[in-house]
Amino acid sequence: MSLSFIEIFAIVIAVCLCALVSLAWHIHRQHQKYDHLPGPTRDSFWSGNLPSIQKVIADGGILDDYLLQMSKIHGLLFRIYFWNQVLVIVLDPEYIKDVLVTGNHPKSKRLYSKFVNLFGTRFAGQGLESVIDRKLWASMRTHLDQWFKPHHIRQKDSEFNEFADRYIEQLEKNADGKTEIHTLNTFNKLTMFLLCKLAFNLDMGPLGGKNHPFLANMRTALSGLADALQNPLLAVNPFKWRYRQSVRKAINFLRDHAQQEISERNVAKTKGDYIPRDLLEYILELKEDQPSIMTDEILVDNFLTFLVAGQETSANTLSFILSLLGQNPKCYQKLQSEIDENIGAVSVINVNELEKLPYLDMIFKETLRIYPVAKVTFRETTKGISMGSYLIPEGTDMCVSFYATSRAEQNFTNPTEFLPERFDGNSSEKFSRYAYTPFSAGPHTCIGKKFAEIEIKLVIAKIMQNFDFELSPGQSSQLIDNVLVQAKDGVKCFFRPRRTVSA
Repeated sequence: MSLSFIEIFAIVIAVCLCALVSLAWHIHRQHQKYDHLPGPTRDSFWSGNLPSIQKVIADGGILDDYLLQMSKIHGLLFRIYFWNQVLVIVLDPEYIKDVLVTGNHPKSKRLYSKFVNLFGTRFAGQGLESVIDRKLWASMRTHLDQWFKPHHIRQKDSEFNEFADRYIEQLEKNADGKTEIHTLNTFNKLTMFLLCKLAFNLDMGPLGGKNHPFLANMRTALSGLADALQNPLLAVNPFKWRYRQSVRKAINFLRDHAQQEISERNVAKTKGDYIPRDLLEYILELKEDQPSIMTDEILVDNFLTFLVAGQETSANTLSFILSLLGQNPKCYQKLQSEIDENIGAVSVINVNELEKLPYLDMIFKETLRIYPVAKVTFRETTKGISMGSYLIPEGTDMCVSFYATSRAEQNFTNPTEFLPERFDGNSSEKFSRYAYTPFSAGPHTCIGKKFAEIEIKLVIAKIMQNFDFELSPGQSSQLIDNVLVQAKDGVKCFFRPRRTVSA
């Protein structure tokens, strides 16, 4: 006997109701596991604390600003809800030490899977930053770490200086005190061109030329990743399919570009052309050493990982240093005096010269305290653990926000103020080393830390040698959360040549 339309409709409704009840029960049980932890009340049974987070973002903040607000109420260990997911936020330095160093908890599978594939398209895949398999990570890290050893990076002095000088030449063309320069855009180009040359032996042309399409596509991909992390439903929202398509298109461009460069390098090696011992060679050797494990896709993953991570992070930090110096004239003048007195008009600044600039080092560190290179990391418990008087269940996703940790009033004195002197060895302020971890900590400390430090300090020293600058008035102090923290207006400045430079 055939069913009537009404009967079929009733069955569909019944099935949907059963599914809804099952989902509600799952969310309830998930939330119940963490009700013993401190944290904000859920705004919604279904979406958890997402409405409050979205309000902070709508007011010009980022997710981590919400975490910072909650830390003032609930302390340095609390939980928040994202739909059916629960995140335990860890901002206490001693707990951070356990999560990242002594406990060395593995990366969160649920959250890092979004780095692997984004909207159904392979993004960072099994690259060093996103790979979950610990043996595979250790194998890649051990091999690639050789290229980033400090003694090896120190040998790149001439290349660092060459690109810094090319950047100074470009600034000189508009350094009339009247032309507004969008420094983040210029730094993005500089850091990409420098990294491409040093790491992959790619000449991207003159700095004054057109922007490489890699930059725009990289920004689109990172924006998509940030949005996906903040809103799990974005991947299935039918009204956002065009946006997802634009992100997929950007990712495919980046991966195709990386694959092309790898293919061209292999052809050059076959021909017997001269091949430098650059980072690309180390990446290709991963497959030579372990051909049964390392696929061509993993090589592309690592190429893309280093280009994205190494370029955006340095550019953002450079722009933030200028922003903070422009807002703090006493720090600006003190740094300029230090540079004039110690390196004067030295044209080739090597690492030894940079080590004569302790105040520049303090400014570098204080900038990273306020605007860490990578603002967050995620770990997962493989068994139940105790943090203080609280039990954290097995399978918990833990979030360490470096941004919120280093801005928490429990961890730093006057945390919103730009005070480079707090990093002076003779400073009266004492803080835990795990309250300040802008490059992360433990085995997963940023592999490119020394590269970034030399690059950033040298460029800032060259700028201070050659120019005076001031911030363009009226620009926003708001941030953009593209996984990495970025100045919304890009830090716009007016430059003019220095009147005098000491010999």
